[in-house]
Amino acid sequence: MTWLPPFLFPLSHVPPVTVGAADVPDWLFALVAGPTVVGWIVTYVLAIRQAARDGRVGIPAFLIAVDFAWEFSLTFLLEQTPQQRQINFLWVLFDAVLLYQALRLGPRDYPHLSPRLVRWALAGVLVWASVIVMVGANEFHDDDGMYTGMFIQVPLSASFILMLKRRGSSAGQSMYIAVAKAVGSLFAGLTAFAVHPDHHLLQVLVPTYVALDIAYLVLLHRAMRAEGRRPWAFRTPRAGAPGASAPRVRVPQVTEVTEAPQSDDATP
Repeated sequence: MTWLPPFLFPLSHVPPVTVGAADVPDWLFALVAGPTVVGWIVTYVLAIRQAARDGRVGIPAFLIAVDFAWEFSLTFLLEQTPQQRQINFLWVLFDAVLLYQALRLGPRDYPHLSPRLVRWALAGVLVWASVIVMVGANEFHDDDGMYTGMFIQVPLSASFILMLKRRGSSAGQSMYIAVAKAVGSLFAGLTAFAVHPDHHLLQVLVPTYVALDIAYLVLLHRAMRAEGRRPWAFRTPRAGAPGASAPRVRVPQVTEVTEAPQSDDATP
């Protein structure tokens, strides 16, 4: 007999990870998976465009390496469902451009480090993440990338907030990137709920990164307003450019005071 009180929650008799995917109708899968694919493609395209305009990566550099590792590994290296491999292949094409931008522009976010060191660190993260994704997917028998994908989503969403804070400006970022990313991630979570309703870990991870996405939207909107940028203008001068509008500062009016003329009888 143990002196500890009885536990409150017993382990599942059947490990949820061993429960197979639900039989989801094709129309329902298309309804939730379609916006996931489109949302992330739009995110990638807008991030590439913004990085070209601002000279700063639109997605945190080290998470680009992780994202590329996930998509490349689950497309070309590890067994996955045919449908998921086709989706991943589309994403990896755009992510390859983002990875090139990360290697070229990423060091600007780490001025205290040499560009060479940052690029080697990015390469190291890419290799490490590829191994983790493959081992993790094999460990969970994650043949559609749900577990590994949801694990990546949480630090990815948090990294956008950290990127905004580290830069101290909205350079390389836009509300449209943030919205497209939030929509793609939200529907990825809904896809996970539909396909794996018994996988309770996913039911914790998804609300976590959705909350982080909402927080980033609010913080980015405030930052752009403070900089004098119009958050929802698609064509605006890049952050910090000479043509960008500056925050409005109210300058108090100064009333000129003149001395009253002194009379000849005034005491000096």
